[in-house]
Parts: sequence; C-alpha cells; structure tokens
Amino acid sequence: MLVTKATISDLSMLCKIDSMVIGSEVRKPKIEQYILNEQCVVATINSEPVGFACYDTTFFECCFIQLVIVNPNFRRLGIAGALIRYMEEHCPTPKLFTSTNESNTIMQQVCHSLGFIRSGIIENLDDGDPEWIYFKQVR
Repeated sequence: MLVTKATISDLSMLCKIDSMVIGSEVRKPKIEQYILNEQCVVATINSEPVGFACYDTTFFECCFIQLVIVNPNFRRLGIAGALIRYMEEHCPTPKLFTSTNESNTIMQQVCHSLGFIRSGIIENLDDGDPEWIYFKQVR
C-alpha cells in the first residue's frame, strides 16, 4: 500500500469510492477543492485508489481530518490507519484532530489504536448520534 497526496486525476475514483460509502457524489466539489488545496491524500494498492482522507486547518488553526473514506471492498486491511499515520507524519500543525459519530465504533477503534484521545462531544449534528472529537499531539 502506498499513501501519497491526491492529484486531480484521482478525483473521479475518489468520488466513486465516496459514492460507494454514502450513496451519492454530492461531496465531489468538496473533494475536488481539497485536492486543489493539496489537502487530500490517497491510499493505493497496485496503483488502484482504495481510500482517501481530507483535512484542513480551519479548526481553531489546528489540522482536522474531515474525511477518512475506504472502499468497502478493502476494509479491515489497515487503510484508514495508514491514511491517518500519513497525516500524523505530514501534519502542518502540532495538534491533529478528527471526529466520528458515536455509532461509528470502527473509527473509534482506529482512533484509539493510533493513540488519539477523546477530546469532546458535539451534540445535534446528526439527530441522536453525537459527534466525538479525537485529538493527538503530533509534535
């Protein structure tokens, strides 16, 4: 597996993967903007994109991983962890944050396994499914 910065030529495959997960390509403009801003990384296996992560630094001027998306056919292979570890190594700020819904126990396990700690909860984003914030000091 190889993790690199995504390029605009990756856009259609990343949107296809995203659509497999959420059922539409509604986030295509957002993913395109992350790529153009060089804030999107892609994991490939045998040159095939299998997952991606997008981030920005608008969360109190800290790096925040906004999306971690893995092709459902390639889950449980360590792809999410590899994407997040890449982010840790290349993080533009000393603090790295991400979040996941309370119902997403798999992502919670990934965060814990990578040394992130719970740092707060945001209510009312998704009805009945609070968003848990995770933090890691990366330098």
